[in-house]
Amino acid sequence: MTAYTKPEGERLAELMAEVNTRYSIGLEQRTAKRSRPGDDDGSFVLAGYPVAVVNIGSFPYGEPNYHAEGDIPETCDIKNAAMTVQATLVAVMTIDQDF
Repeated sequence: MTAYTKPEGERLAELMAEVNTRYSIGLEQRTAKRSRPGDDDGSFVLAGYPVAVVNIGSFPYGEPNYHAEGDIPETCDIKNAAMTVQATLVAVMTIDQDF
């Protein structure tokens, strides 16, 4: 899932879904608008970068130990993480081509 807080971030969130489909990356992708900044993107939004988004592996979190003591590398969904990195890189390359 790609979440955004400010309206300016919606297009970037949608781009993540577009590249996932266009390049058959394989993510179960959706976008969502959040009511307030949080997680990894919040500090950027609060600092004046409204286009910031966050790519979350699942929401609600699929790993019950997320950010808890039992959150260990062995439980990481490596395949999902790799697909997310692929989609992010393709989105960045797409933006770069537009300039």
